[in-house]
Amino acid sequence: MIPHNAHASRQALKMNGVFVRLAPEDFQNLLNRNEGLAVVTASVTFLGTTFTYLTAYKGLVFYCKSKQQLSVSSRHETILAQSVSLPVM
Repeated sequence: MIPHNAHASRQALKMNGVFVRLAPEDFQNLLNRNEGLAVVTASVTFLGTTFTYLTAYKGLVFYCKSKQQLSVSSRHETILAQSVSLPVM
């Protein structure tokens, strides 16, 4: 039996695709130029609150981290996650 952490690590290795980090204002512009995107968001409170946002667009995964909450239009589906894990680059 594989310990849970080892299984999670193995699953993380299976992630593929391109992750593109954007400045919060560029991520907001991506959202404003499109509609119908699924936007995953999570916040972490450690020495202040940091918000993480992800969306997939044209086969790429775009993400940003921001100290301020971004405005996500109702034209998009917002998914509130407990946490978000990004591949280490």
